[in-house]
Amino acid sequence: MKLPAPLAPWRAWLALLPAELAAPLGAMLLRLQPLVGRMAGVAPAPDSTPVGAGGIARRGPCHRLLLSEWAVLDGAPDEFLRRAAAGELLFSAPEPRVQRRARTCVALFDAGPAQLGEPRLAQLALFILLARRAQDGAADFKWGILQRPDRLHANSGRDALRSLMGARTLERVRTQHLAGWNAALAGLGLGDEAEVWQVGAPGAIAAARASAHAAIGQSLFDASLEVAITQARQTRRLQLELPAPQVGAGLLRDPFKPPPPTLRSDVSAGDTASLLFAPRFAVSGDWIVAARRAGGSVLHAVPTSASLDPAQPRRSHPTPDATELGVVLFGKVLARVVSNGTDLTLMRFPGQAFGPPRSVPQPPPEHFHAPPGENRWLPTFFLSDRSPKGIGARVFMIDLAGQLVCWSAGNEKHAPDVRFDALADKVVGASQSPNTLLYARSDGKRTTIHSLKARAVEPETIGEFAFAALQARLSSAPEGWLYAVQLNVGEWRLIDPTIGRRTRILVPHGATVIGVTRGRPYGPALVVLAADRLTLELFSKSDQRVIVRSEAPIAQATLDPSSDRLCWLTGTHELCVMNMYDSGPPLLRVGPAHQAGGA
Repeated sequence: MKLPAPLAPWRAWLALLPAELAAPLGAMLLRLQPLVGRMAGVAPAPDSTPVGAGGIARRGPCHRLLLSEWAVLDGAPDEFLRRAAAGELLFSAPEPRVQRRARTCVALFDAGPAQLGEPRLAQLALFILLARRAQDGAADFKWGILQRPDRLHANSGRDALRSLMGARTLERVRTQHLAGWNAALAGLGLGDEAEVWQVGAPGAIAAARASAHAAIGQSLFDASLEVAITQARQTRRLQLELPAPQVGAGLLRDPFKPPPPTLRSDVSAGDTASLLFAPRFAVSGDWIVAARRAGGSVLHAVPTSASLDPAQPRRSHPTPDATELGVVLFGKVLARVVSNGTDLTLMRFPGQAFGPPRSVPQPPPEHFHAPPGENRWLPTFFLSDRSPKGIGARVFMIDLAGQLVCWSAGNEKHAPDVRFDALADKVVGASQSPNTLLYARSDGKRTTIHSLKARAVEPETIGEFAFAALQARLSSAPEGWLYAVQLNVGEWRLIDPTIGRRTRILVPHGATVIGVTRGRPYGPALVVLAADRLTLELFSKSDQRVIVRSEAPIAQATLDPSSDRLCWLTGTHELCVMNMYDSGPPLLRVGPAHQAGGA
């Protein structure tokens, strides 16, 4: 790992962390290091036995007179006498033997409820600072937990950091704990020059042997920590900014463990999932598609039971010199829309119209705002009416400007013309069932819900509401339509048109609404990715419950409202699929693929 030069002293510890966690922890080290400082110097023991010449002095015994002075005596006796009278003769000065006593730095950490959560991040940084400080001062470093006076550890590597972060207890520091540590430290025979640090909450009872204190508390005014370090009767204070919530959670949840092993032996090195794209469920069928870091996509069959072995994955390779704009999965067939900058190619959609690759001119930017020169899956949908006098096939996309556009082709057998149309602007959400496209539009004053069926030429307005929506999540489940619209930051309205019910639901700041579900047996609910990206939860009218807990931060999550299956992709490139209301293991679990050099 390449670290900035200021973090070089702590390279041995920061190298144990993933790069995305090492940099924020390094920033905390740089803020706290001036408060900790260096260990005080060691005075020499009373022993003046010389061990050699340490300098030049004006006075001394004759046997230490410099050879140059003896040469002056031989060559110019009068000058020698003058210099002796004036005190100008030079002697070698002896260097006394300095006996340095063994030094020790002991750090005792409070692992109780007063230090749970964010204060543990400051404890982690102080542990690394004190360990390095002792190393620079040629001292031994030992550490322990205040609630466990019978255990003093001498290690300061990966295992020590993991043990420190895992030493959580609901027991507060009591006087018997401090008395136990006073006795334990006295039994070690530590000299007066030994340092004992006590790290805990502000106002905590201090151990009699503690020579330095670090008090860590939550700020009352913002999301930061207040750190006060007292040494030699001098207190220094600091307002310590915290890293992003997902980074802090990653540091608190054992970031030092090795990456999990590959969970399926049939996953090749190039199949490692990309974290930039949310996986997509098939419109019909039990398959899911995920983008690959190496380019292209990989398709996984989702078993109906966790006890069944999944089928072999299928792969879709990237098109050379082209950008993939959108994908739709039908069963185990992946339809794609790719661009070479001037033309779009639509391929493998069901039927003859767009089954074989069809190239059409890419609309100008004012009519179709596509991602510039990079792979990005725009929301893509497909409807087909294959009846003899039917409408034909239509490919829909929502561009970066929120505009719903369509490419349509009739049922003629001989190369039917492809027509491009812009259907709606200001689209804030869409969902598809096999034969219907549902989308929401908001013009800043009102929100309308539209349904476009495969055999219909024009969409039908099925819902109209006198408020603006920032975004919408729509469900096309067999039980009937279900809408969730965001009115303001953190405020959503859950609308069930089958019974005419509207429910106001508040979502915490920083959380992300993934979708909306009928919520069997809990009623209609939002599926929410928490702000710390470690849990997926259901928010209903009267209930909030966690349905997924992840050890690694969740990078992407997708809901299939037609089957209530939930997929999530973690920061360790692990892909999981589960039935949302089953308490058993995931139906599919695919680990990251590893190879030398990484794919």
